[in-house]
Amino acid sequence: MNPLEKYELEDLEESQVLENENEGWKIDSLDSADWAFRKIATLKQSNDEIKRFADSDRDRIADWEQKETQSNKDSIAFFEHKLSEYLYEKRKTDKKAVIKTPHGRVSTRKQPDSWEIKEDDAIKEFEELGLNDFVRIKKEINKKDLKKAVNITEEGKAVTEDGEVLRSVKVVPQGETVVVKEAK
Repeated sequence: MNPLEKYELEDLEESQVLENENEGWKIDSLDSADWAFRKIATLKQSNDEIKRFADSDRDRIADWEQKETQSNKDSIAFFEHKLSEYLYEKRKTDKKAVIKTPHGRVSTRKQPDSWEIKEDDAIKEFEELGLNDFVRIKKEINKKDLKKAVNITEEGKAVTEDGEVLRSVKVVPQGETVVVKEAK
């Protein structure tokens, strides 16, 4: 943070504008608007600096954690591999063998088969073979074209070119929002 930005922050703290927020302080000129923009820019820059510092600290801690836990993860993988070897060795004589100790259990679990379906090819093939029960058709409203094709009444009702009121469509005005952008 440069000295001018530091001064801007100190000036903001001393001005007590934030403390008297509800006591009628307002922006009433271009000078006071510009002053507010400078404060916004300085506060955002201060937030960026704090975030950069915190991110560097988080990265450093994450690196430390990764280094500290990696050897443990490697050892865990080693022991799990040795346990699985022992289980499969026991399975040569007993197909349902399980390893049970007071500190753990080793067994196997059947995994479901993986289905690899090439969607486009499968849809064409299923339609050719008359297997339409396995093809789903998704219906949805084309909102982009709908917005172009209807007129909206003051009450928010959508009316087609033929004068039909669409009972299932209602337009709710969202108003407007204020956007504050400071110069970069």
